[in-house]
Amino acid sequence: MSKSKSIFMLIFFLVPFIDLEAAEYRLGLSMHDVERRIEGGAALSVEKIFDRPEWWHPYAGRPHVGTHISLANNTHLLYAGSTWNLFQKGKFSGELAFGAALHSGEEDIKNNELGFGCKVNFREMIAFGYKIAENKVLQISAQHMSNGSLCDPNQGLTSVGLRLAWKIN
Repeated sequence: MSKSKSIFMLIFFLVPFIDLEAAEYRLGLSMHDVERRIEGGAALSVEKIFDRPEWWHPYAGRPHVGTHISLANNTHLLYAGSTWNLFQKGKFSGELAFGAALHSGEEDIKNNELGFGCKVNFREMIAFGYKIAENKVLQISAQHMSNGSLCDPNQGLTSVGLRLAWKIN
């Protein structure tokens, strides 16, 4: 296993223990690289969403940190940013997230692999949920990582899957 992939695996196990006031955890399984299908396979994600700290801007959503691990040992992500609630209607909900992602993939296109241009890229996510219990929501989500044409190439990585979100406070 390469050094960068070892670091991502270490961070994967540490994300749940980051000590801010956590509001929710998310655990998900997704289809990796649904757009180009060069990498493919499944991916596991773990995310922690925090209560908004006093110093956090009121319009900036709630801070989050997470990891997206390719189970086929392709590109892994470590990401952070903000999550906004779009709507809450009965048992249905929607949210949007935006931030940055550090990836373990290639920056240039090599040997028919994805090339992401920059080592740190933008990451966006949209999720729609259904409340299955008092503190649990099942979500369908889509996330995309790319550099917004700031670097060349800009192939990007899109994943779609299911997540279980549970509130802890």
